[in-house]
Amino acid sequence: MQLPNPPWYRRWSVILAGVIGLAAITALLGLRGLQELDPPPTSGPPPTVVDPTTVPPASPTSLRQPQTTTTRSPDLLWSKTSSDGATSPGINAPPVWRIEWSVDCSNFKKYDGGNFKITGDGAFERIDIQLVEIKASGSRTFTRGGYGHLIVDSVCDRWTVTVLRG
Repeated sequence: MQLPNPPWYRRWSVILAGVIGLAAITALLGLRGLQELDPPPTSGPPPTVVDPTTVPPASPTSLRQPQTTTTRSPDLLWSKTSSDGATSPGINAPPVWRIEWSVDCSNFKKYDGGNFKITGDGAFERIDIQLVEIKASGSRTFTRGGYGHLIVDSVCDRWTVTVLRG
């Protein structure tokens, strides 16, 4: 006795072709998604931003004020002050780095404080700093570098997060 042939959609060749097709589509979509991520910055020191501010010359020349410049600290990796949530651009952290924060949740004083949270992705996925306070500040040092983004969630009036080397 011979078994009847299964319908076309139950044959192994059709199922195998479908699985291969889905795998190919998934791989293409994943590759396209990776191309849209922020590329890690090249190694080396961060660029220095110089913002010269000049003062118009007074008469006589000897009374001219000196030119002032503002430069970015070479230890600064990222800094943000806000009242909303924020995500940092890609940060390439050295082996030892730290996060400093300050928060003012006076708008949640009647609830004994507002929520402030710092998490991360990429190399920073284990970062979890969370507090419920009216006013607070602090610092935490990390000994694992890498590339990732920091994510700040807060309901507070004002917060500042600064990321520094060492």
